Amino acid sequence: MYRRMASNPSKNPDKAWILLLNKGEYAAFESIYRKYSGWVYNFANSLLYDSCLAEDVMQNVFMKIWEKRYEIDPEETFSAYLFTISRHLVYKETRKQLNIEIPLDVLQDKSSPSDLHTESQIELNSLKEYIDHLIDQLPESRRRIYRMSRVEGLSNKEIAVRLSLSEKTVETQIYRSLHFLKEKLAKHKGAWSIVCVLFVNLS
Repeated sequence: MYRRMASNPSKNPDKAWILLLNKGEYAAFESIYRKYSGWVYNFANSLLYDSCLAEDVMQNVFMKIWEKRYEIDPEETFSAYLFTISRHLVYKETRKQLNIEIPLDVLQDKSSPSDLHTESQIELNSLKEYIDHLIDQLPESRRRIYRMSRVEGLSNKEIAVRLSLSEKTVETQIYRSLHFLKEKLAKHKGAWSIVCVLFVNLS
């Protein structure tokens, strides 16, 4: 399981590198790559469950960083900026995989495209209902934390403040919820990707 990078506005250890990156210094880019490439790969792989796709996402993330090297604000926390790009590209890849993973029997079906779309939508809605059912099986406190994080989009810190808990407790409860869903959805191809698209909000 990857560990989410902490974001602390009062500390910006990467500022010096970003200032050099803003000037087009490739050595600064290499330093950033060495520091964060492993994290980006682990994050992508933890959601995509495909090492090749995770590698592609990681490379694309740093291509984006290099392309935007003159635009990155050195006063902002770089780890948070990097996380935003990584999450966006993981979601983009997830949606792409959901679109192309069509069973062979469906491809051979003589139904019209509109019929296939309707059938796919029905199947997707059924899977959504099943996922909702699994979430309802979580213990009440864990379910509440999970929904606050993944549905309402609150950060771990915001949840901790609202519920008078430590951030570590919130993190642990979310991890256990995700682990439970992964186990239950392991036999359903593509199901965990749908969870990522519909519910995962790690900001």
